[in-house]
Amino acid sequence: MNKLYIHSLFASYVNGVPSGERIPYTRGDQLTRELVERLTAQILSGQASSIQLEDESQETSLAADFRDGWATVYIVKDCEHYFELVNSQCPNCETPLNITGDGPTPQKHATQDMQLMTNIISYFAETGEVYPDCMWEHTIH
Repeated sequence: MNKLYIHSLFASYVNGVPSGERIPYTRGDQLTRELVERLTAQILSGQASSIQLEDESQETSLAADFRDGWATVYIVKDCEHYFELVNSQCPNCETPLNITGDGPTPQKHATQDMQLMTNIISYFAETGEVYPDCMWEHTIH
């Protein structure tokens, strides 16, 4: 499979990341595996602050936020199925973390495992599916 599932990529960066290292808003044929690999390297090095990936219809998307060594991610499929990461090490922990800027995120929906985050993001970019090797909370809106 040569074509990625995602159609657009938007990444925000922490202060101090030079503009030449930032991935600009990218869509369509400009999205490549190499670009996704570059993005995952930036996540692992702590340069990314948020990422948004969408399919061509904009009905399936992934949003991830990163702050202070923590990350959170959710996936929307077909506009109504929401999947939010569940931290398998503390699936009931409600301790609030400030990761997104949209208010506190319970620790049960956050992780410090950036390799897991890159796996989730790469898998979604390739398939448009929820990464199978972790826990998710699924709700319908």
